[in-house]
Amino acid sequence: MPNTFPETDQPGVVLARVAEQLHRVLVGWKSTAVEPTDEGYLYGYDLELGAINGALEHRLVFVEDTPISGHRPGVLELPIDGTDANITVWLYPSDPELPALRDLTDPSLIEGILAKLAISAIVTRVEVVTYRPGRRAVVRVGTSDRSIYLKVVEPAKAASIAERHQQFRASSLPVPRLLGWSADGVVAMSALPGVDAQTAISKIQDAEEFLRQVEFLGTLLAGVPAVNTARESLFERLDWYVDRLSKRMPAEKQRIVDIGGRIARCGADGRSYGFTAVTIHGDLHLGQLFVDAENPALITGMLDIDTAGVGDPADDAAAFYAHLIALAEAAAARDPAYSAACFHLAAMWRARWPRNRNAGFENRARAIAATHLLGHALRPLTNDANGVSRRLLDHAESLVADW
Repeated sequence: MPNTFPETDQPGVVLARVAEQLHRVLVGWKSTAVEPTDEGYLYGYDLELGAINGALEHRLVFVEDTPISGHRPGVLELPIDGTDANITVWLYPSDPELPALRDLTDPSLIEGILAKLAISAIVTRVEVVTYRPGRRAVVRVGTSDRSIYLKVVEPAKAASIAERHQQFRASSLPVPRLLGWSADGVVAMSALPGVDAQTAISKIQDAEEFLRQVEFLGTLLAGVPAVNTARESLFERLDWYVDRLSKRMPAEKQRIVDIGGRIARCGADGRSYGFTAVTIHGDLHLGQLFVDAENPALITGMLDIDTAGVGDPADDAAAFYAHLIALAEAAAARDPAYSAACFHLAAMWRARWPRNRNAGFENRARAIAATHLLGHALRPLTNDANGVSRRLLDHAESLVADW
């Protein structure tokens, strides 16, 4: 269906109907998230609702403008007035793709859930630290003597994620220790030492040493026995990103199409040499790495190996670079020093690509990184959405300028 939902007064109309279903009155709402899906978009809204007794409350609701076929518990399907299309609506934490999340947000149930995972603990605190609707969530559980992280995923993925953690640790990779998993989509893990590299980047004194360690992680990854393929390269979805971004930025459509053509030619050249497939992370970026708090040039841990498997090492190199550029642009106005540190590290990382012995590596990395930048431009992490998106387009264009 046409993506008309956000450009009309439909959000208010639909959200009022959601409030009615809850026996509440819609007092106000604000947008919290927009996530592209395979066919449309997923929108998040924070609703302010009024009860019959006059009390106010907040609920987080998600709206899919292209419904997934089939019945899903807790999902309400509503027609869009004046059209033959429907949308689907669900309330957090009743995520239809993450059925375990609802119970994990209830502190009274956590100790019982841990016990089923053979973890004995006295729980002192429960906090949802990350959440991507329909994709994954991470719940931090504080106990009397440690922190435990519960990753919530689609139930069918839990077993393979647990297996990967065991394999990666056996190959000397610094991933969290597996504590247990369940068939409803919960994977329990230990905490990693150190601090998040994304927050510590401006404190890294020896950038060369840090990047050497990132490369060494790649070497360790390549030695992990293959059990599956990595997440599909974003380069395979280039046309999808070009189409989506052209619709979001119609004034830039011809430029986006031209950049897409250059990316395609650059990537085709890089792939004409063939490449040796090895185990890769599949979604490598600063947010997946932990570093020593005192010396952040030293990597102490690596997260989120859900997407790991056999693939092109240029995918990890490209994702790492594009994420640094996106971070730099998002922080440019509010934290120039942090932005400069991201740009500097990105330039140093890109300068390493020509040294790679894998034939065609640099051109594949350029094309994949440019595709990632189109993805970042589609949903920039900043209030200056259009300005940042245009600058991200500039970076994508520069990567493939010779094509």
